[in-house]
Amino acid sequence: MNVAYQSNEIKKLCEYVGEGVYEWQKGSRHLCVPLENNAFLFVFNWCDVADMSKKEERVVIFCSGQELLLFSNSLKLPEGDKGGLAPGPFQMLALFLDMLTAGDVDTLDQLEDALSVLEEDLITATKLKKGTGAEIVIFRRSLLKLKRYYEQLSAVADALALNESGAVPKTLTNRFLALRHRIDHLEATVAHLREYVTQVREAYQAQIDIEQNQIMKIFTVLTAVFLPLSLIVGWYGMNFHMPEYEWRFGYLYVFVFSVAVCGLTYWIFKRKKWF
Repeated sequence: MNVAYQSNEIKKLCEYVGEGVYEWQKGSRHLCVPLENNAFLFVFNWCDVADMSKKEERVVIFCSGQELLLFSNSLKLPEGDKGGLAPGPFQMLALFLDMLTAGDVDTLDQLEDALSVLEEDLITATKLKKGTGAEIVIFRRSLLKLKRYYEQLSAVADALALNESGAVPKTLTNRFLALRHRIDHLEATVAHLREYVTQVREAYQAQIDIEQNQIMKIFTVLTAVFLPLSLIVGWYGMNFHMPEYEWRFGYLYVFVFSVAVCGLTYWIFKRKKWF
C-alpha cells in the first residue's frame, strides 16, 4: 500500500511507529532511522530546486515491506509502471527519490550559467549595477539550502543502499546505490558553485574598491588643484602691509596668478593621466 497524506495528517504515522518514535520525529529536522519489522522512517526538509524562492517543506516518509506513507503538502507519489501492477513500497520509494532529483543537474547548470553572466557583468561593466550585492547574497543562500538538502538525501540513499537490516529487496540495492552516486555528484556540483559564488563576491568587492579608489582619486586631485589657492589666501591673510597693496592692478594680478596656478596644476595632472 502506497499512500500520500497531507502534512496535517501526520498523526496517522503514530499507528505505524508508536507514540515514542512519533513524538521523537516531531522535534527533528532530519531523521534516517531503521525501525522494527524491517521498516524505515525518514524525515528531511525538501526544497524546490527549480524555484529556490519557495520555503523548505518538512517531508516524512515511512517505508516497510507492506506500506509506504508519504506526508507532504506539495509532493505526491509518482505513478507506477503502466503495466497495471502497483510497485512495492521500496520500489515506489526508489521512483519517488528518482523523481526528486531527476532534473536537478539541468537546474544546477542553469544556476552556473547565471553566475557566469553575473561574473561577466562585473568584469566588463564600467559601473556596478544596483542590486548586484543582493543578487550574490541570494545565490549564497540558495546554495546553502541545496547543500543541506542534498546532505539529507544522501543519508537516505546511504541507509537504503547499505541495507543493513535486509529490508530492501536485493533487486533494488544497486538502484539505491546509483541514486546515492547521483546525489554525491549533485553535492559536488553545489560545492563547486559555492566556491564560484565566493569568487564572484570577491570580484564584486574588488569592483567596489576600484570605484571607491576612483572617488578618492578625484577628491585628491581637486584638493591638489586648489591647494595653491589656500596658500595664496593664507599668504595675503597675514596681518601686515605688503607692496602689492599699493599696485594699481594688484588685485587683478593676484587673481590672474591664482587662476594660472590652478590651471597649471590641472594641466600637469591631466598630462600624467591622474585625472
